[in-house]
Amino acid sequence: MKKMIILRGNSAGAGTYPDEQGNKIAWPNGALHVGAAKEFAQRKGYEPVVLDKPGQPQSKTSPQANATVELFGRDPEIAAFYGFSGGGYNMRHILDRLSEENPDELWRIELVVILGAPLQPASAFEAGKYNRALKKNNIVPGSWTVIYRTNPPADHAVVPKGAMAHMFGPEWLLADTPAKP
Repeated sequence: MKKMIILRGNSAGAGTYPDEQGNKIAWPNGALHVGAAKEFAQRKGYEPVVLDKPGQPQSKTSPQANATVELFGRDPEIAAFYGFSGGGYNMRHILDRLSEENPDELWRIELVVILGAPLQPASAFEAGKYNRALKKNNIVPGSWTVIYRTNPPADHAVVPKGAMAHMFGPEWLLADTPAKP
């Protein structure tokens, strides 16, 4: 089965980010409503692989970026990425690194999901941005789909009243993703 790497948001102490019930718990490995993210991956036909690395710092050589690039390089079943919040921002750095270090493998990518990273435009994650350089070097280009969303509206049904809507992006996306038959 093809796999989807799921990237967590930033780590935080208790009192910052709400869990699925709205409780502001500690997130030492990075904030993410894991259940909704994993269910999304499964509905799209992927085995979910959640990296327990926080989304900060955001850079080409962050622990999250390093782990993702390494895992992609050694596991040919990885065909999709899901970046939430800080993980979404890191996804641009990861795609940049993959285009530099593993350009002949970009064709494997089918889907890139970005949630809650509104400071980066959707165009930063599109295959066309990376394909220009690949075509010059006669490398098979990628053709992945990008699903890009910022944050759910505060009054959306998946957001508990008074909770930080940002954290409920995974539930918002899942609510719009039908289960596979």
